[in-house]
Amino acid sequence: MLNKILILIILMGGLVFAQDIEEAANLSENEHGFGIKAAALGNAFTGIADDYSAIYWNPAGLAQIKMQQLYGSLNHLQVKTDATYLGNTTKVDQGFTKFQSFGYVYPFPTRRGSLVLALGYQRVKDLNGLTQFGGYNTTSNDLAFSIYNDLGYDGLILPFDRDFDLTQSIRQEGHLAQWSVGLAIDLAPNFSAGATFNLLGGSSDYRLKYEQVDTQGKNSYDITDDNGNPIDEFYYNYYKLEQMVNTEYSGIQLKLGGLWKPRKNLRVGATITFPTALGLDESWTYSDELSYDVHVLAEDRTYNYVEPFDSTGKFSYEIEEPFKFDLGIAYSVKNLTLAGGLRYVDWTQLKLKRADETPEWYESYFAEQNDRVPTLLRAVTTYSAGVQYALFDNTLQLRAGYRYVPSPFKDVDKKVDKTFYSAGVGLRVSETTMIDVAVVHSFWEAKKYYRYDWDYDQTLTPMTTNEKYTLDKLQVGLTVAF
Repeated sequence: MLNKILILIILMGGLVFAQDIEEAANLSENEHGFGIKAAALGNAFTGIADDYSAIYWNPAGLAQIKMQQLYGSLNHLQVKTDATYLGNTTKVDQGFTKFQSFGYVYPFPTRRGSLVLALGYQRVKDLNGLTQFGGYNTTSNDLAFSIYNDLGYDGLILPFDRDFDLTQSIRQEGHLAQWSVGLAIDLAPNFSAGATFNLLGGSSDYRLKYEQVDTQGKNSYDITDDNGNPIDEFYYNYYKLEQMVNTEYSGIQLKLGGLWKPRKNLRVGATITFPTALGLDESWTYSDELSYDVHVLAEDRTYNYVEPFDSTGKFSYEIEEPFKFDLGIAYSVKNLTLAGGLRYVDWTQLKLKRADETPEWYESYFAEQNDRVPTLLRAVTTYSAGVQYALFDNTLQLRAGYRYVPSPFKDVDKKVDKTFYSAGVGLRVSETTMIDVAVVHSFWEAKKYYRYDWDYDQTLTPMTTNEKYTLDKLQVGLTVAF
């Protein structure tokens, strides 16, 4: 079993390094924020920012709130994935219902202008997903095992690399969150400024299950003695592995914002989110199992072997996220409000960094990953637009929105870009109580490559899948002013 153990330890090394620069970009990009009204308007909210969610979209907008406010929301996410591998398409559909946010807004009494404090918690990115695929694999994955057992096998190397039924599933559940303090002040009759300080948190659970089963007896061998005479018949049955990673996220973040009202019906907002060091503390568990049969010809007897292996460990590092710049505008004509927004991020400034408690010899790996950034990532601008129409003296508000999020990766198909359509309503049930509902539909595609670390030289063609994702969200929120 010695060589097999070495293979699996190397595989776990790959798991430790699962957060390469590609995965770091996937984790950091497309932060959806929070707020029911904002979601219904396609996240075109930087120039509006007139409820508690301004603490995320533009803290300067908090200065518009004149009464104390309690805010809370729930989120239901439905994830649909179609994964095609070797001509077989596997469809999965999974729902996640989670608490999303709560907050409190307090306007200080002032003689003129406005000074407003906000406190709260919100989940700003879902890390939920499920992908499954499978098929009959005829291409070598370069996997072989050194066989040791009580029948006298002393390191005999036998491949188990092709002609088997393969299945794989990847499930992740979690979120990125913020504990926030926001402050806004009127610096002039038509200009407000604000700041938000965030303590970042959240967690995620990742689970990968892989299995290859020889259902047709193709991975069998005739074992001979030194004279070439047959003594045994060897049959692989299956090999399976499971990897689980629990990740805890932490960090601090500062956002500054401004809101300018050049005309009564026109608002222009802008924010700067300063570079953030997002810490990741991973605890991983690995287990695998190999099964094979040996038929001893002299005894006319078959021996079955099941060999398990387990390992655990911890690993810590940081993702240094770049500046984020947001610009928004909102224009109102009677009962109609039009809004637009842009977010610019230069992802070529994304970096991985070794945590202080991580051994120094990992430094070269992170340096290698960071050297890949300029050739892999690019700067992108996200576009959003929204419209709201108020009815019955502003008792009912109808909303719709659109958002387009380009991929941070260079030279990819446009199908990889994420597209979002949204709609929603706001119902004022009393002078001080507002119920908001939003639905968001999004979709994109991706070609995924799965490579395992038993391919030491990384020369084999990786397993390739074509995956289509559809996400549907239903969000409900309640605002009470007093």
